[in-house]
Amino acid sequence: MQTTGLHLNSGTIRRLILTLATGYLTIFGVRQIPYEFENEWLVIIPALVVVYALTVWVEGLIFKEDVPVVETKKKTKIKKTKDSAKGFGAE
Repeated sequence: MQTTGLHLNSGTIRRLILTLATGYLTIFGVRQIPYEFENEWLVIIPALVVVYALTVWVEGLIFKEDVPVVETKKKTKIKKTKDSAKGFGAE
């Protein structure tokens, strides 16, 4: 069985839970505004984007995690041996 590259570490799970919680609170808060919107989704969607950006920013401030360092392989120089000259004038 092969994984598809989905990595659920503690930071990913925490961000998912925070996003769901703040998203729910945003929708609940917009619907509690004592104003009748013609289309409430035109208010909810931008509010969700702003709240998501703030959530990720604050989460980054609170939980300062080290970014995983990806080790890169050093490129080894391949030395080409110089063959004897070929063609006209070769000695």
